[in-house]
Amino acid sequence: MAAFQGKNESVDINAQAHVWKIIYGFADSLVLRCAVELGIFDIIDNNNQPITLADLASKLPISNVNLDNLYRILRYLVKMEILSYADADVKKYTLEPIATLLLRNEKRSMVPMVLGMTQKDFMPSWHSMKDGLNDNGVTAFEKAMGMTIWEYLEGHPDQSQLFNEGMAGETRLLTSALISGSKDMFQNIDSVVDVGGGNGTTIKAISDAFPHIKCTLFDLPYVIANSYDHPNIERIAGDMFKHMPSAQAILLKLILHDWNDEDSIKILKQCRKSIPKDGGKVIIVDVALDEDSDHELSSTRLILDIDMLVNTGGKERTKEDWEKLVKCAGFSGCKIRHIAAIQSVIEVFP
Repeated sequence: MAAFQGKNESVDINAQAHVWKIIYGFADSLVLRCAVELGIFDIIDNNNQPITLADLASKLPISNVNLDNLYRILRYLVKMEILSYADADVKKYTLEPIATLLLRNEKRSMVPMVLGMTQKDFMPSWHSMKDGLNDNGVTAFEKAMGMTIWEYLEGHPDQSQLFNEGMAGETRLLTSALISGSKDMFQNIDSVVDVGGGNGTTIKAISDAFPHIKCTLFDLPYVIANSYDHPNIERIAGDMFKHMPSAQAILLKLILHDWNDEDSIKILKQCRKSIPKDGGKVIIVDVALDEDSDHELSSTRLILDIDMLVNTGGKERTKEDWEKLVKCAGFSGCKIRHIAAIQSVIEVFP
């Protein structure tokens, strides 16, 4: 309390409130997960009008619902500004605009991210965060789980599916912004390889939007085996650290932030071998941190950096970091363009 000597009581209360909010920060994501798992937002949306507590309870996929317990969850969702009262007297619930992102069948649904990022098997690594600060190359995830996150996902198909669905959900949001914000870039490309492209969500969207581009999906064998089969997209299995298919452009979307600088340089050097010196480029889609920015997504970008620290050993990078990284890999430089997403587009030139 010495820090508050001479301060008025309101400052003390405000400080306590701030710390309490941080302590219980996990509650928001887990209450949200509970609501998503129960389908609360979809039930309200499908009702086509505000719904009472009792009606909502009758439509939940569980029996013997305790109405008081459900009311307390809904009250918190109102506090989170995801739900609101259409009729405060009888407590009829309706969706706030933000809730459209939490409907399972919406094109821009964030439900896969909610379920993927909050699955309990990914929580132990956060509790081992301090163990990831040692300079021995071992991540908090490895310390907690006894293997890297990539080894874990390959050996746990159910968790891998949740993770990949979460990534695909994020990709759908990101790809829309990537295409709309980079049309001029794609119009001048005749071939592209999506390295580490997962199930093919992004490369399919690029192929549909720009039919003139020859598109290739490149990822590990077990990932390619579960990717979309599209007639206009060639699928190739392999290891990006050893070889990549050749194309005018290599796309690295949400890839390099998973890796430390040493490994990222190795990946970029493989990219450099696979593109022409004249007219070739590497298209990186990742966060470009601005530590002094007051942008509404700045805090989320810093949280993603901690996520990389804990789980992959990678990092989110500043403009200066990106410039240094690409030059260390033998490229002449890069240009950053901001799009309507957490990530930016970093064009890298031979």
